Amino acid sequence: MSNWRMPIDPSGLFPLGSAPVNTAASLPDRRLVRIIPCAFAVSLAIGIVNLGMLFLIKVDYGAGPATVGWFTALWAAAYFAGCVAFRPLSRLIDASVSTVVMCLTSAALVACQFLLPSLPMAFAAYTLYGLACALVWPRLMGWLASGLEGQALSRASGSYSLSWSLGMTLAPYVAGALSELGRARGLGGALPSYVGAAVFAATGAFMLASSRLAPAPKPSTEPSPGAAPASLSLDRSSGLRYPAWIGLFAVYVLYSVLNNIFPLYAKDELAMSESAIGLFLLVRAGAMAAAFWIIGRLRFWQFKPFLLPLSLAVVALLDLCFALAGKPAPILAALVALGVAQAFCYSLSLFYGASGALDRDKMMSVHEAVLTAGQILGSIGGGAAYQGISWPMVFVLGAALTLALMLPQVALSRKR
Repeated sequence: MSNWRMPIDPSGLFPLGSAPVNTAASLPDRRLVRIIPCAFAVSLAIGIVNLGMLFLIKVDYGAGPATVGWFTALWAAAYFAGCVAFRPLSRLIDASVSTVVMCLTSAALVACQFLLPSLPMAFAAYTLYGLACALVWPRLMGWLASGLEGQALSRASGSYSLSWSLGMTLAPYVAGALSELGRARGLGGALPSYVGAAVFAATGAFMLASSRLAPAPKPSTEPSPGAAPASLSLDRSSGLRYPAWIGLFAVYVLYSVLNNIFPLYAKDELAMSESAIGLFLLVRAGAMAAAFWIIGRLRFWQFKPFLLPLSLAVVALLDLCFALAGKPAPILAALVALGVAQAFCYSLSLFYGASGALDRDKMMSVHEAVLTAGQILGSIGGGAAYQGISWPMVFVLGAALTLALMLPQVALSRKR
């Protein structure tokens, strides 16, 4: 990606010869040396802590599906609120500093909740930890996308998505194995949280130690010397970001059900162990990581509006597949397909949100808020429907919602 130059922007967002040029040959490579390992480690820590906490409140505190749904939804709601509330911080501290603050705060919150072990304390600490997580993802993505367009943006986004998805790939199995190991050694379900807190702390130390390697852009409200007046700056963000956000929301509703409620179903009705459940979720995340790697190196999907409703139709079909799959083998196959669909919808949202936008921190905050809204609905709705109706009806309702969302998505895709 060094010496990248695009005299003709294939996206059509910039006139001939006006596409942004990266004149700093080593900038993308050097910043990726910090961003990519950080995204991997933070994702690994979040995945270990979140699944570990799910097993903890179910096994140790006896929480039912609806309680688990609200537990995970509060984390997502706090994250959503943080994406909005912390937006002004982008003018005060850079992405590197906010990442360090997030990592150290999360490590302390995750570890300290066991000083007074109880379900209310777990709810409180987990919610505050969700709020802290909003300090990292929108800022990292804004830093990553700064100064890049077209294929360079696609490749950088693909590398970033691959890194965090690899962390998310390893996390479920690690969390399940640590949960079983902790109980076998008489430690209860706290071991995944302690390991996750240690990973958070190590990531914060890495970001501090590497600060001279590739400093994050300093926040500033003043225009740089020689810059055009703000009134002359043109935002060329793509209108396709709106239908892409609808697809992102729909796929994250389904993902949230499978990530947060499926472990309860698998443990209660399929008699699966915690490590086996983690392995199933690992396969989904592995398929997503592989899809990210492929998508980041292809261009056919860029600025093809018809792919947006097609991806949503695939999500609806997957809902129906999960409704009919009552045994581990078909569930595993559907999880693989979900990983691919999730990677595609996420990539569309990330690309269209960043492409041509002036305020990329803002667009990345919207991207994160949309997927978090999907997680909230999936956690609460999925937990309530599973406990109050049945497991297949969770996905029948999900398919109905997804098909309903296709109407505004098609309209927005045509109106781009």
